[in-house]
Formats: sequence, structure tokens, C-alpha cells
Amino acid sequence: MVDFVEISVLGREVSHSQIRQEEKETMGRGEDRISCLPESVLQSILTMMPLKSAIRTDVLSKKWRNLWKYSLSTATELDFGQDLVNNLSAIEFVETVNRYLSLHVCKKLERFHVFFSPFDLFASDIQRWISYAIGKGVRYLDIDLSQGFKYKKFGEFTHGRSPFELPSSLFDCDSLIDLSLCCCNFNTPLNLSHFGGLQSLSLSHSNISEEMLQSFLTVCSLLESLSLRSCQQLGAISIMVPNLKLKRLIIRDCRSVDLLVINAPKLQSFHYFGRLCIQTQFLNISSLKDASICSNIRYWRNMSLLSDILYVLNRRNVSILSDLLHVQILTLCSGALMHLNEFEGNLDIDLPLKYQNLRELQLLMNSMTNEDLTCFYKFFYLCSFPFVEKLCIQYSCKQLPKHIDYPNEEKYGGWMSLKCNTTFDRLKVIKITNFKGSSNEMSLVSSLLQKAAVLETLVLVIRPAKESNGEGILDWRILKGEVLLLQKASPTAQIILHEFGEDDDGLNSTHLEIYNYYNNENFL
Repeated sequence: MVDFVEISVLGREVSHSQIRQEEKETMGRGEDRISCLPESVLQSILTMMPLKSAIRTDVLSKKWRNLWKYSLSTATELDFGQDLVNNLSAIEFVETVNRYLSLHVCKKLERFHVFFSPFDLFASDIQRWISYAIGKGVRYLDIDLSQGFKYKKFGEFTHGRSPFELPSSLFDCDSLIDLSLCCCNFNTPLNLSHFGGLQSLSLSHSNISEEMLQSFLTVCSLLESLSLRSCQQLGAISIMVPNLKLKRLIIRDCRSVDLLVINAPKLQSFHYFGRLCIQTQFLNISSLKDASICSNIRYWRNMSLLSDILYVLNRRNVSILSDLLHVQILTLCSGALMHLNEFEGNLDIDLPLKYQNLRELQLLMNSMTNEDLTCFYKFFYLCSFPFVEKLCIQYSCKQLPKHIDYPNEEKYGGWMSLKCNTTFDRLKVIKITNFKGSSNEMSLVSSLLQKAAVLETLVLVIRPAKESNGEGILDWRILKGEVLLLQKASPTAQIILHEFGEDDDGLNSTHLEIYNYYNNENFL
């Protein structure tokens, strides 16, 4: 049947069988048929490729040489990213960008992205690039000047480079709908009158203040996505503008923020990373569907803060969790669980907290020490998830202990018995990443298997063995055998062990990028 299906190749009607025969003959001769196509066809192909890929075709043959310039001249998306900057010196990168822009003749520009470093020597070039994009009516502008960061978390440059000052021409652009700036500082006063169409704003390592943020929220009435990362001049974040359309809010490592107030009835996604604020108020987040709260309690301890401050944070953490009872997807890190572990009561909140709508829960753990396991069980004592269907437990791959003894019940105040009071009547999928088979981990897996009556799949992702003498393979087989011997409430539950990198993406957490971010940043 397939042999009679007709398709058109460059105006010639041929069958699939003819094409297959011609392909075999061509492969036998080692002939490059693509390069034999007319130049206009090759140019058309290049226009459908990413610019960086089109440029690489320059080395294929004489026929392809300089064809990419046609693709560049008509491109509506210009991406001068890491692939380019990592292979060139600073001077070569600037000269390359300037040369490419001189070849670009398209009247409109949809996207413009630059990843570079704000050397004072090239500040005028960067300003000119921004002005060029604005003159082309750019809609998606991404200026990332974080190359050369020594400590990205704290915004420190190597060689003492200073932040880049944004040109005033940026604020004359009325075509922007998506603006992303990293290591770029604003000059005051701000005139945002042309930013009424802005829908997405991402600021990282910026000097934005509370007043500037309020100006963005007030003027940009169509704003749906807001991301603030390492903006250390923010002492307070107040999302209180009437009729705001904000649907997605991300706050990362804004260490100076002590007050967080959110009144966003259309907010659907909220992700908070960093130390908890002393004052947090969720006035209206009725549409929220997914949330993540990742706080680092160890930061406070290292700062030797007073115990009453820590107590306020513990109370605040429980209050925050009580405001998220209606979410469908939730991620918490070990720092948040440690806050709960130090909570001693005296809150006007009914316990346990019942997450009636929650379908997916992800817990990001430092490890599974005695303290961690205690926090885990206490968490499920303070919170109830009657309808959760997927549970993902992600361990940091950098700090996992080789062996941990089973916790002492007397030492940990009887919290270990909590595992017997927790049930998972709807839980279908459990996934544990960076599983090493310690006694505490095995105890946790055993408890989950015994309480998940309808469990369909348990996935354990283990780190690849580093030993080359075969000893690691034997350990893997022993570990698999021990897990398969555990009792389980669901007779049909499938237990799968994967090495890291062989995982089934279909079972990944919805918030997988959060785990990847903190695993790379060593925040857990």
C-alpha cells in the first residue's frame, strides 16, 4: 500500500519505493544530494534553522559557504548565547555581533538574546545592541550579562567588573511583551509609560527597589509572569495592585526581603526560594494551583540569630503551609521540613493541615539522616494528603552519606512511630532520586510500600557505580534484591531501579527544574 502513495519532491512525482531505491544508490556512492539542491532551496532550509546552526553549515562545502548570511539577513530571531561567547574572546565576540548586525536587514525582530560580560570597555557596544533591537520593534528581549560571575548567588564579579547601566532608549520601546535582564541596573527616575504591553518580566541581580517594582506592577497592567532573583535592594515585595493579571510569580534568593505580601487572585503558580520572610501575608491566592517553598534554615543558624527569631520563622512556615491547602502540586525542601520539626505549637491552626486538592508532592532532601527522617515523619503527622497520587523524593547528589544507622526512637522523641499513622489511599507513583540504600532510606521505602494500597510504580534512581572492578555492579544487584523483598500493600506494584541517566522521563516530577536548580546551586 505504501508504494502507491505519491509525494512531491521539487515538483517531481515519485513513490516511496522509488525514493528508498534512490537513497540506497546514493548512500553507496557517498553522494551529497542536499548540496546539489538549488541555492534558493538551500537558503529556504537555512531560514527554518536556528541561526547558530545555520552558521555552522559554512564549513560543509564551497556550495554552503556564506549561504548562512542570507539566513542571518532575514532572521527574526538573533541569539548570541553561550555557544558563541564560550568559543571567542571578549573582543572577538563584540566584533562578531557587530558584524552580524551589519548584515541583518530584516525590518522586524521578534527575539534578541545576548549572553556576555559587562566589561566597561564594551558598555557602549551593549547599549548599541539594545538600541538596535528596540529599533527593530523587538518583542522578546533577553540581556544576560552574568558571564564571569564568581558567586552567582551573591552577584559578585571576577576582576571587579561593575554592573551594566541600562540605556534610556530601552524605555522608549513600546513593542516589548517579554523582558529578561540579568546584571543590569536601572537609572532613576523610571519612565515606564511605553511598557503597557509587557506580559513577562524577569530580573536577576538587579538594583530594582520597592518603588521601582511598584511602578512596573502599576504600569504593566497586562503582566502575567514576574521573576525576581538575587535582587538585594528589595526589602519588601508587595503584590497589591488592583486588577493585576499576574499568573506566575518566582522569588529566588532575595536575601534582604523581610516582608512579602501577595494579593493576586489570578495567580496560578508561585515559587519561593531563600530564607523565609519575617512577615508573610497571602491575602488572596484563590487560583493558585502549584507552589514550591524552599527555605534554608541553616543560613539563619550560621548567622547566630536569636532563638525567638527562629521561633517566629517556624510559626511563619506553618502559617504559609496553611495558606496553600488548595494547591494541586507542591514542592518543599529540607529547610522547610526542618522549620516544621522545630515547631512547638501555639498556633491557631487546626492540625493536621489537610491538602484536599493535592495530587503531586515533591520533597527535596539534603540526605536521610536521623534528623531528616524525623522531619519527614513529623511532616506527615502535621499534614494530610488524602488524594495525593505522585510522591517524588529527591536527594542532593552532593551531600549523600554513605551509611546511616537506623534512628534511635528514644533520642527522637517517638516521632519514628508516626510512619504507622500515615496512609496513602490514592498514591500511585513513588519516585526517589539518588537512592543509595542506607538503613534509613530502606526504612522509609518500607513504610511507604506498606501504606500505599493502590501503588502502581516505585522508581528508585541510583547513582552510577564509580568502581571499575565490577564491585559496584554487585552492590546494585544486592540493593535490588533487598528492595524486592520488602513487604508491600499493593500486590501489583512494580518496583523499578534505574541508574542515573537511564530514568523514564514520563515519571518525572512536574517541578523537576526546581530540584535541578538547587542541586546545581548546592542550596539543599
